[in-house]
Amino acid sequence: MTLLHVICIFLFTFGLGTVIGSFLNVVALRGLSGESIVLPPSKCPKCGNKLKPWHNIPILSYIFLGGKCAFCKEKISIQYPIVEALTGILLVCCLLKYGLTLNTLFIFILGCILIVMSVTDIREKVILAGHAWFLIIVGLVYNLILSHYHIQHQLDTYGHFLFKTQNFLNLPITTALFGLIAGLIIMELLARLGYLFVGKRAFGTGDTFIAAGLGAYLGWIVLINILLLSIIVQVAIVLPGFFKKLKAKKDNLTIASIALFLLVAAGFSAAKFYGYMEDFALCIAASVILLIIGIWACVRVLKGIKQDSDITVIPFGPAMAIATFIFLFIISFD
Repeated sequence: MTLLHVICIFLFTFGLGTVIGSFLNVVALRGLSGESIVLPPSKCPKCGNKLKPWHNIPILSYIFLGGKCAFCKEKISIQYPIVEALTGILLVCCLLKYGLTLNTLFIFILGCILIVMSVTDIREKVILAGHAWFLIIVGLVYNLILSHYHIQHQLDTYGHFLFKTQNFLNLPITTALFGLIAGLIIMELLARLGYLFVGKRAFGTGDTFIAAGLGAYLGWIVLINILLLSIIVQVAIVLPGFFKKLKAKKDNLTIASIALFLLVAAGFSAAKFYGYMEDFALCIAASVILLIIGIWACVRVLKGIKQDSDITVIPFGPAMAIATFIFLFIISFD
């Protein structure tokens, strides 16, 4: 395959992804407005004029129109080209990482759902129930298919399925169901810590459903890794200013709890990446220790922001989406 062929495949894949991204914008925004994703045709949200086909070319239309409506000249949200570009990059990354496989299809669908959820979460701090249930259902279907292949492999190898506890525990659908339950329990526990320290949930109910969906999609072990990464991402996004306040107040214990969590999480991720966490019992023990440290850090942070409630309303959904992409495309996917 020549360089020209590679470039053409890349451009086609990216272009196809941007077209899907344009549709994701429709799904997110019309989900918030309650409109059908099919009708009416695309229109300017300000003046209501029906858009022409050349007004809907992903990314390019935004550039050629100067980021403004062709009719009323109202400014077009930068969200549109960003989502289109991200979806194009997502499709390219899926193909590069997983090739033409079942994983590519379902990981791309997962990424698309997370993008839609992130848009609604950022815009309105809302995770729509339909999107959450779709994530959970598709995740379970994905693992049912993987379980079928797993059982078929055993039938081809041994002539029968080995009815052992370990075999059932290793089935993808089993880990998915455990992941679904773990997502609900872990996020609800973390969210309800907020009632103890700030009088309200630390995370929204929608975040619980995202965690449940990720668990149903990727299993409980991957879910724990993603939740830990999510906390790191959220810390990186919302706490730089908070660190200044902690330093000014000389709250060294909270600073130490966050620093310890980041240090241990980095060590855990490095050990996982280099294959030092292959032993199941060791992985469980390390995950539990890291989770305890993470909860301790969350408790310290919640105590510290009791008088600064603005920090608690920053959406956590996008952080989980970013953490998922980091895990799937940079760390690993087993």
